[in-house]
Amino acid sequence: MPDSFEIDTANRPAAERTEYWRSSVCDQFVPLAVQPTVSELHGRVAGATIAETRLRRIRASQHVFDRRASDIRAGDPEVLHVLSMDHGHYCQVEQDGRTAMVKPGDLLLYDSSRPFRFATSGAFQFTIGLLPKRLLPLPEKVLADRTARVAPLADGVGAALGALLTSLARGSADLSDPSQQVAIQHALVSLSVAFMSGDGAVGSPPSVHLSLAKSFIVRHLGEPALAPADVAVACGVSLSYLHRLFANDGTTIVGYLREQRLQGAHRDLTTALVDEPVLLVGRRWGIPDPAHFNRVFKKRFGMTPGEARRFARTPTPSAG
Repeated sequence: MPDSFEIDTANRPAAERTEYWRSSVCDQFVPLAVQPTVSELHGRVAGATIAETRLRRIRASQHVFDRRASDIRAGDPEVLHVLSMDHGHYCQVEQDGRTAMVKPGDLLLYDSSRPFRFATSGAFQFTIGLLPKRLLPLPEKVLADRTARVAPLADGVGAALGALLTSLARGSADLSDPSQQVAIQHALVSLSVAFMSGDGAVGSPPSVHLSLAKSFIVRHLGEPALAPADVAVACGVSLSYLHRLFANDGTTIVGYLREQRLQGAHRDLTTALVDEPVLLVGRRWGIPDPAHFNRVFKKRFGMTPGEARRFARTPTPSAG
């Protein structure tokens, strides 16, 4: 399992545990107020990252976790949390005007982009997957309607989603191959979409494939040899099917790849604080040939990379 880790308050001196725990929880999940409600704090977080999805298992003494508007302004990874309660008595969860009472064997969704509050009734253990929302073909209004609603893990799609989530969080599988990671992430996304599709208001499976393909491309923009066939293999679909998905989205695989590279290069050239050679910018974004970089950049933005940098650095005349 790649990028696995473990954090445990037992490994810290008693005087340092509370601050260490608060900082660790914010780092591993999202910025929020972490409030232990018993005098003797115990806390452990373990997990791993698969492609862009974080998997976390958190066990701790009684707590209140409160994500406020100020916390969201401090940092929002824009993730949907898929939570399975493994142990404990119950936990009260509030989000989007709803209150849910979660018990062991329950599954619940909550969103990093809006305030939420957790109050546990005692010691607990949660398994949580943090799925990037841009991978989910779901409008925000659909996501907001699914949060803070309890579902049992006894059967159906919820059972499959919960089983996959907890199995991956244990870190028992060897997923060092990036293509395997994308495939597992695809399974998590697809099951999550199916779990939320009770009224048919969500996107279709092809939208999931397109979302995952775009995600794979964005994470490999710096590889000059990246080709449509590589994307198809990583996403577990045929190349012809992938071409149709992008065509239905109004673009092509190559066109999407080129646009993402050029947008990244333009951003670096016009906002970077260091005077990095233009050639290195092109290389970083998978366009190592200087002549080709100049040509495609000018066609897209109406100026060469060097001109774009000089234009961005030209002082704007002050009014009056």
